[in-house]
Amino acid sequence: MAGRKGELIMICKLCNSKNVNIIYNGKIRDGHVGNYTASDVQMFKCCDCNTIWHEDVIDHSNYYETEKYRSSLEGTTDIKDFYKLHDRENEDKFRYIGMENLRNKKIADIGCGGGAFLDFLYSVADEIIAIEPSQIYRRELDKKGYKTYAYAADAIKEYGNKVDVVTSFDVIEHVENPMQFVKEAYDLLAENGVAYIGTPTDAEVMRQLLGETYESFLFSTQHPWILCEKSFEYILNCLNIDDIEYDVKYYQRYGLSNLLYWLKNKKPGGNYKFDFVSNEIDLAWKSDLERQNKSDYIVLRIKKIKK
Repeated sequence: MAGRKGELIMICKLCNSKNVNIIYNGKIRDGHVGNYTASDVQMFKCCDCNTIWHEDVIDHSNYYETEKYRSSLEGTTDIKDFYKLHDRENEDKFRYIGMENLRNKKIADIGCGGGAFLDFLYSVADEIIAIEPSQIYRRELDKKGYKTYAYAADAIKEYGNKVDVVTSFDVIEHVENPMQFVKEAYDLLAENGVAYIGTPTDAEVMRQLLGETYESFLFSTQHPWILCEKSFEYILNCLNIDDIEYDVKYYQRYGLSNLLYWLKNKKPGGNYKFDFVSNEIDLAWKSDLERQNKSDYIVLRIKKIKK
C-alpha cells in the first residue's frame, strides 16, 4: 500500500503488521535445484510474527493439480522416481510422529504426493485418507485402494471430526492461505485426534554462514512462505479454537557434512557424507541446533482435546 508522498508501506501477509523488512532481493530457486528466476524477487520478513514471504511469483490457481508443477519441482512425474526421492524421508516422519501413535488409527495425509509415506502406514492403519491435488498421483493412489481427495476441504465433507491422525509434511509452505490450511487440518480431527504439520525453517545457521549463496537456493517460487513458531502461534490465536493443545518442536534434518559441503562447494550436496564426520559428531551437531531452536525443520503438533 502507499503512504505519504507515494511511499510504499509493506504489510505482513500473515498478521497485517507494518513492521516489515526486505531481507533479500535477488534470484531465487524456480523449481528443482539449478533453476532460478530470470528476474530478482524480494523476500520480506515481518518483525512482529517473524514470518518470511514473497509476493506470488506464480499463479497458484489449480497449479498443484498440474503435471507442470511436479515436473518443475522434481524434474520428473514418474511414480518410481517419486519413491526414490521421498522414501528416505519416512524415517524422519516416524520420528516426528512416533510409531506408537499410528497403529489402528484413521490417518489422513494432506499433500501426500504419490503415497510414499502412506505405503509404510498401510499395514498398521485402520483406514487411510490420501489428500493430494496432483491428478497424476491421485490416479496412482486410487490404484492402491486409498480413499482419495484433491483437497482437505473435500475430505472434510465425509471425514470431518473423524480422523485420529492428520499428517502433512513440506506442504503448508506451498499454499496460498496457511491459516485456512491449519483450520482444515483441525476440522478433520476427531476428539483426541492429533495433527502434525511440518515445514522447513529459514535455516538460520546456513544463512548466517553462506549469505546470498544459500538464500538463492532456500527461497523458492513454489514456497511463498517460510513459517516459524511465532507464525503458528499467531495463526492459532486468530483461529480462536478453545479445544486444542499445541506445541512446536524443532528438528535438524541435514547433518554437519551438508554444511561443510556447502562451505566448500557453494552448492547443495544432498546426503553427501564426509568420512571424517563421525556419527557422534553429527548427532551432537543436530541435537545442539534443535536445543537452540535453530534447526532446519519444525513440526506443529495440534491435539483436539475433549471440551
